[in-house]
Amino acid sequence: MPTLISYFSEMDDPRKGNAPRHKFCDLMAISLLCALCGGETAVDMEDFGRMKEDFLRDFLELPHGIPCHDAYSRLFRVMKPTSFQTFFDKFRADFAAGAGDVPAIAIDGKEMRRSFDKAAEQSNMNIVTAFAHGARLTLGIAESPKGGGEILALRELIEMLDICGITITADALHCQRETCEVIVREGGDYCLQLKGNQGDMLTDVRTFVEDQDTDYIDKYKTIDADHGRIEERSYHIYDVPHYLTDIHDWPHLKAFVHVVSKRTKGEKVSQSERLYLLSKRHTAQAAATLIRGHWQIENSLHWSLDVVMNDEQHRARKDHAPANFATLRRIALSIIKANPAKGSNRVKFKRAGWSNDFLKTLFQEF
Repeated sequence: MPTLISYFSEMDDPRKGNAPRHKFCDLMAISLLCALCGGETAVDMEDFGRMKEDFLRDFLELPHGIPCHDAYSRLFRVMKPTSFQTFFDKFRADFAAGAGDVPAIAIDGKEMRRSFDKAAEQSNMNIVTAFAHGARLTLGIAESPKGGGEILALRELIEMLDICGITITADALHCQRETCEVIVREGGDYCLQLKGNQGDMLTDVRTFVEDQDTDYIDKYKTIDADHGRIEERSYHIYDVPHYLTDIHDWPHLKAFVHVVSKRTKGEKVSQSERLYLLSKRHTAQAAATLIRGHWQIENSLHWSLDVVMNDEQHRARKDHAPANFATLRRIALSIIKANPAKGSNRVKFKRAGWSNDFLKTLFQEF
């Protein structure tokens, strides 16, 4: 536990005046431990503290007893989500140690559906998350209002992270010239899907690919079979022709990826095509790994947050509270995923609540 406490010691206490009745480290430690046991709200944190008081007093001071739920609510409303960056730095170190041949970070936004505040005329908040391919760890977050703020939040995240030598993957919303400039300026590369928001360029690239289908520089094919369906995917890498460079002047663009997916289920066959922009000329197999790896943020993070941690139903609305509770859930999920014990994430959350010994192993390993 002392190691865990040291992370909180590096964070600034944002409370002012007479508010700091309870120690900042005590509040934050109970908050995270409660989240590791499946707790969701400030009320859960108070109840967790009272039920686990004897256990908590082994390593926390608690000079004024167990904090009430209002103490957590007030703290999370005023604390900036970037205060958690010391935790994400730990996850980034683990990601760097275990990164593969093409280290990559997926960035995507998730809407907090219950974060709207009608009285304050505040719309739903988006939480934009940086998520490590392969390691499946959250490396940082930024909050944004619903709508175009997600584009600016991604750029803010890029500038917060150390992305030197790392490829950033994102959906078509972030296929923007300025975003590509930011990524490369910070030392990274990009793999971004090209869709209708860049209509003229999409039309020209699609025409080029269709007219020059034998002029690719590398290809790769995969076949997967599951749940009664067969998925065939072919990946072709194309150099960027000079005339497209002159017309569109896309920053640092080195190659296109053309993906054709064919799905067969029984007698029904469907086919789709996608295009991606690369700032580095990868092999077709490496590009396939990047493109498929991006979906880990949906399948491994967002799905787990919704199904295991009930993320979409959280009703924190005021100030920074929605983003801070969302950050706490992502930290807890990353710690659970990093634990090597057998069992699903759901089982590990329950096990942490049932067994003080297992809960200790989670923060001791961290």
